[in-house]
Amino acid sequence: MINLETFALVILIVQIAHSIEELATGFHKRWYLRKLSFNTFLLFEIVHNIFWISVVLFKEFPLRSELLFFFIALMFANGVQHLVWFGTEKKYVPGLITAPIHVVLFLLFFFQFVKFV
Repeated sequence: MINLETFALVILIVQIAHSIEELATGFHKRWYLRKLSFNTFLLFEIVHNIFWISVVLFKEFPLRSELLFFFIALMFANGVQHLVWFGTEKKYVPGLITAPIHVVLFLLFFFQFVKFV
């Protein structure tokens, strides 16, 4: 059985790869909700990832367990969002390569968690 921290760490690694993919493929120019400058998007990714790195690595982080569950669900939603976006565009969208990994990891986590509840 893989524990919450291990799942969160693996998902964090995927998220960092996901951020790199988005930065390298122009997510900031193509996102359907709002176009951003590269610098704004880069700053968001840095702050976002530093926050989640802190939550995952620092065992004394306030509300850590709740935040780890939230992070796992958030990355699932992010993955689904990319798949839906791809479904509407019918072509590659920035982040599409790594997004399905978030979905698969969430499903593995979910079914393992449900089995032990």
